[in-house]
Amino acid sequence: MASRKSNTRSPKGKGRSGGGGSSSKGGGLTLDFASKLAAAGLVSKDEAEAAAAQKRAQKPAERPTQAPASPRPAASKPAGPGGLAGDIERLKRAGKAERYETVRQWVTRRRLDAASPIPGEHSEPFHFTTAQGQLARLYLEADARGQVIDGQAGIIAYMSNHGIAHAVLPRELAEAIYQVIPLWLRVLKDHPGAGKYEEKPEATDAPGDP
Repeated sequence: MASRKSNTRSPKGKGRSGGGGSSSKGGGLTLDFASKLAAAGLVSKDEAEAAAAQKRAQKPAERPTQAPASPRPAASKPAGPGGLAGDIERLKRAGKAERYETVRQWVTRRRLDAASPIPGEHSEPFHFTTAQGQLARLYLEADARGQVIDGQAGIIAYMSNHGIAHAVLPRELAEAIYQVIPLWLRVLKDHPGAGKYEEKPEATDAPGDP
């Protein structure tokens, strides 16, 4: 029995060199790779503690956290008589680039015809003239075509990223564009300014002519 006791119990205060002794020498640090290097004398105690502190600082970042909610896109400004009137007055005083950009945004948000240059299966050509007097056409589906014919919508010109293009917009926007750039209003039923042409410079007499 005495022999069995001596095998199961070790003398108080003695034990295998490792865990507890290294932990107390490391100032309460866990026995990781850095503390092992310190115990072996390959790095200083300060370097081991700095490595342990860095590891503790990184732990919160490693925990899985809930992804932040994506910010909601800002709602586009609703079209209305008051807001639109303010835009018109601002654009009258704005430079050319700002005018082009604003009208381009109106077209992107409110156009009634298809933006694709490929005609739809049930679309039909609608002919009109440009400000330079050239014949042009848009392929319109029945709904957009009907609104243009009834005067609920108009055909306007605008400056796209590739040059002058045309689109169908609701009447209120077509009239707004006319107030800023009159020649861009190409078709709008019962509107006296629709379809105007650029004024050609008057021919001057050549030198020496009577």
